[in-house]
Amino acid sequence: MVTLNDKIIEVRANNFRASCGISNDAPIDFEKLLTTLDVLTVFRPLIGEFSGMALKTKNSNFMMINTNISVGRQNFTIGHELYHLFIQDGFSFQMCNAGKFDKKNKEEYNADSFSSFFLMPEVAVIKQIPEEELAWGGEISLATVIRLEQYFGVSRAAMLIRLQKIGLLKNDFIGWKKDIIKGALEYGFSDKLYKKTGEERVIGNYGFKAKELFDNGIISESHYYSLMYDINIDIENPNLVDDE
Repeated sequence: MVTLNDKIIEVRANNFRASCGISNDAPIDFEKLLTTLDVLTVFRPLIGEFSGMALKTKNSNFMMINTNISVGRQNFTIGHELYHLFIQDGFSFQMCNAGKFDKKNKEEYNADSFSSFFLMPEVAVIKQIPEEELAWGGEISLATVIRLEQYFGVSRAAMLIRLQKIGLLKNDFIGWKKDIIKGALEYGFSDKLYKKTGEERVIGNYGFKAKELFDNGIISESHYYSLMYDINIDIENPNLVDDE
């Protein structure tokens, strides 16, 4: 087994992009990607610190995304969970708090690094920055940072960490972590990226897969009912009226 480091993870992130048919300078269409990869994904507001979870079985890949966090962080969590499902060796289940880059937990750090590389490839980031800001003596502006995070669909924190790792942040950016929504609006951007949605939705064949797990004896009847209830389907009380 290869011991992963940031360079290897970056290569794997770029290769994974290519395998998904995504060019190295394009933003991610998350719903299309999850559908293409056949990852059953449930979005719902959850209580607690974690941003999401991933579960891998012999026949299925599943993730849950907490919608009580901002859209940008939801997107980063998707990238994080994709590492667990498609890159990590021997993965089965993980509750996650994405975006912490905590080196004390190797696989969680790797998942954060993968998400950063996958969502924001270096070539794509550089392509979006004005030449005068890349030139000798130039500095990345706040306007550019906002445009980058909007383009890639990530949070301010994730964008700043990526720029810092690439080596493109030369000035003091502490102030850029404040009044984020106000700054985006002042530059004419939507504030949707920075707000939680609290929505409930499903991408993938949730009901079909839950029934398949039940029929194959992988989950109990009560677990199956619980899973279906999570998407507002009450199997025990369907209130169905038979056709006459």
